[in-house]
Amino acid sequence: MQWDKLKTFYYVAKLGSFTKTGQHLNISQSALSRQIIELEYRVGHKLFKRLPRGLVLTRQGQLLFQNTEKMFVYSELAMTQIQNEQSEPQGDLSIGANVGLVDTWLYTIIPDFLNLYPKINLSIFSKDGHLDVESLEVQVALQPYLHDQPELIQKFLMSWSRRLYASKEYLQKHGVPKTVEDLEHHRLVGFGPEKIYLFDNINWHLKLSGNIHKPQAPYVSANSLRALFHFGKTGFGIISFSQESPLLKDSNLVEVLPEIAGPSIDIYFTYPIQLKGIKKIDVLEEYLQAYVKNHHRKFIIPTSVQKQV
Repeated sequence: MQWDKLKTFYYVAKLGSFTKTGQHLNISQSALSRQIIELEYRVGHKLFKRLPRGLVLTRQGQLLFQNTEKMFVYSELAMTQIQNEQSEPQGDLSIGANVGLVDTWLYTIIPDFLNLYPKINLSIFSKDGHLDVESLEVQVALQPYLHDQPELIQKFLMSWSRRLYASKEYLQKHGVPKTVEDLEHHRLVGFGPEKIYLFDNINWHLKLSGNIHKPQAPYVSANSLRALFHFGKTGFGIISFSQESPLLKDSNLVEVLPEIAGPSIDIYFTYPIQLKGIKKIDVLEEYLQAYVKNHHRKFIIPTSVQKQV
């Protein structure tokens, strides 16, 4: 069997979609479908059931996937170990994280890393769910700690905490809330209607001003953290946002009710134990640890803004 077809099969089975696989491998859906049909002809069995909810492996497909996954993992490990023999960190490196973490933090700090290590071919994968590092869905994952996983190296990177923010213009127009009860008279921006992997309680701020069983209705809501940030920046209302995000640094957003802490989650730098000592992973960890140490800070209401309102 040709490895390219097996690799295509592996990703289609892993992602459960021709569309997602095509985007991941940069291959057209027609080319993907043709490779799968040729592979099915070669093994003499259908490998997928095409259902309304997506692709599902047949029994024969499951058998092939179990063995193809082992081949994929070992080939990736072999290539990584060979590349590690070079004096300079280089080669393919994949890192994955929660969608919000990628969109509001990771993408802003990675360009400097690539400038330092131009021979590393980095790919960033965002997913609103657990990342399977052991089977090399990505080589490195930024995600919560996983218990009873001795095959993984998990090093604490940072705590990701949510606070309340509003634009200076909004506070000047509507006033600065002094207590949580004051929020009842303010415009709150909500996230919805879906949940987000790292923060099940992402709309915590809607429950501050009244009955926890009847949250305050948001003035506006969106299921995109970038959209929430935009709403806050343009003065639509008070948002819940991660205080570690670099987006806050050059914005007009300031923290309100700083004594009120929102939900927090610990993020770990996670990778398979087989990749211990790989230079490109070591330098990525060092870079992210240094960035967190040097740049994470809180944002509070400047005295000048408080006097104006």
